[in-house]
Amino acid sequence: MTSESLESGQTFRHFPYELSKEGLFLQRKNDKTGEISLHWLCDPIFVKEMVQNLDTKEVTITLCYFFQQQYHEWSIGMGQLIPNELLKLSSKGMNIPFSTHKSISDFLMSQQKTAPYREIYREVGWCFEEGQAPYFRHAEAIPQRDKQMATNDEESGNYQLKPRGTLAAWTNMVQEQVLSNTPLEMLLCAGFSSAIVGYLSHRFDDVDSLLIHLAGDSTKGKTTAALLAVSAFGMPSNKKKGLQKTWNGTANATINMLSGNFGIPLVLDELSMSKSKDLNSEVYVMTSGQEKSRMNDQMTLRKQGTWTTTILSTGEQSIYERTSQNVGLTVRAFEVANVTWTTSAENADAIRRVIQENYGHAGIAFLSYLFAQDLAIIEEMWEKWQARCIESLQESPFRARIAKKYALVLAAGDLANQALGLSLDIESVLAFLVEQEEERMSSRDIGGKALGYLTQTIIQHQQQFKREGSSGSPMNCWGKFIPREDDQIEVAFLKNILEDQLRVAGFEDPKVIIRDWAEKGLLVAEGDRKTKRTRIFAEDEQDKRKEMLGKAFKNTKAYDTTYNLKLHRLHHLNGLIDDNIHPVYQNPFNVQQPQ
Repeated sequence: MTSESLESGQTFRHFPYELSKEGLFLQRKNDKTGEISLHWLCDPIFVKEMVQNLDTKEVTITLCYFFQQQYHEWSIGMGQLIPNELLKLSSKGMNIPFSTHKSISDFLMSQQKTAPYREIYREVGWCFEEGQAPYFRHAEAIPQRDKQMATNDEESGNYQLKPRGTLAAWTNMVQEQVLSNTPLEMLLCAGFSSAIVGYLSHRFDDVDSLLIHLAGDSTKGKTTAALLAVSAFGMPSNKKKGLQKTWNGTANATINMLSGNFGIPLVLDELSMSKSKDLNSEVYVMTSGQEKSRMNDQMTLRKQGTWTTTILSTGEQSIYERTSQNVGLTVRAFEVANVTWTTSAENADAIRRVIQENYGHAGIAFLSYLFAQDLAIIEEMWEKWQARCIESLQESPFRARIAKKYALVLAAGDLANQALGLSLDIESVLAFLVEQEEERMSSRDIGGKALGYLTQTIIQHQQQFKREGSSGSPMNCWGKFIPREDDQIEVAFLKNILEDQLRVAGFEDPKVIIRDWAEKGLLVAEGDRKTKRTRIFAEDEQDKRKEMLGKAFKNTKAYDTTYNLKLHRLHHLNGLIDDNIHPVYQNPFNVQQPQ
């Protein structure tokens, strides 16, 4: 039943109703004569199709109706077919007379059972349903089976996944414009890794979403590279629900966009557009794949959104500049900085021209290959590349965790080569990742970073420290310089002051820093403690002592709890320290004298 068939003169009988271009009629039989007559109910109206959302189980009905000499369509919920709700649709131009609205409702409720039925989904990527084999939700379900003929919800969903162009055009571009460019090859592997991440996260609790941030100047081709990576799975654009999104939005909006994605890669473009001053929470939530608990209008916990995929971020700014000094973040969010992604403007233009017209096919071919081989190949390939990563990465407390994440990218590239014949140089990609990790290792030495920061702080505020053997205290006293016989100087830092300075610098837990310093032998302490009792203030300076210690002040004690750091005395500080003080204080820190 269609509007075209009605216009052509066809009549459809759905006992006891009859529908034609003249309208909807009810058959009535005369009890005395047995004659059957047709009673007009309304202008033509019928259920064109029924659509069920597999995620919410909600059913939507598309009504087709005649108004002002043409046919229109309007989607409603099944509950709106009851008589009283049906009357309200008159505002849309449907001819629903009050005298016949119950009969019209009865016809539509009956006729919808024979209307075309289809299924859609809003959640994309891997779907694991109890009692069924796993499948992948792309523009259509992969692989196609009788029970999985559902399609992506293009109207209400978050992503445009319908493929365009040809796979051949896309792969030819990769051969001509990408091969031999290791950074681009790495990012192409990262794009395919979204499907690997989504699958393995269902099997292993320690597999989280990958977040890879590309930092550097705007002329380096970051966005082109990121769009190339996602073009394997869908439209590489920020329009019409493409896979390019931006950081310009609230944290809740970003999370809502990610929710329900279990294997489709995304781009978050231009970090500088983020409205959040502190991205700690966003990074943790994005990579963990689960939004924070929230209450709904009924003051009960709403269902938490979940996701697991690969997220590519771009920006001139380092993502670490918008987060705290937290080692865990450097393991959750990887950053590739100051890399030239495209070799020239011509190279970037050639890539963009092709991916704008040819996208989505490579991801379908990649997934079809995985299903054809047996999905166990995913885990096998991941384990293989984990072992290779552990062999290649330097020893560190994070080597195993880093290896697991890098192996997701490498396994995806290896499988993409098998599926599509791309000839990506996976060994060169591994070497590139290892090089990036070596550059990042220093940033994971949180104790070293904190010591560097504190050393500079002491240099800048050295007048706020007393000198052993000198009289009087600075107006705002932080501690004391104590000479040692070796080439070091001991800096006694009031406990509360040092901890406050570390927090100001973004180190969330000073105790972690102190523990690291103790393990490195940088502290002068008493027994098994990290602190020492040091006399900072004279007996006549108790008011000043109370001012500096605050709640920690105890009038009965002459000594204060301090963290005592051992620092090297090197070069003269170019007059920053008074030349009249004891010579041991003239060269306390590792700062080169300006030439």
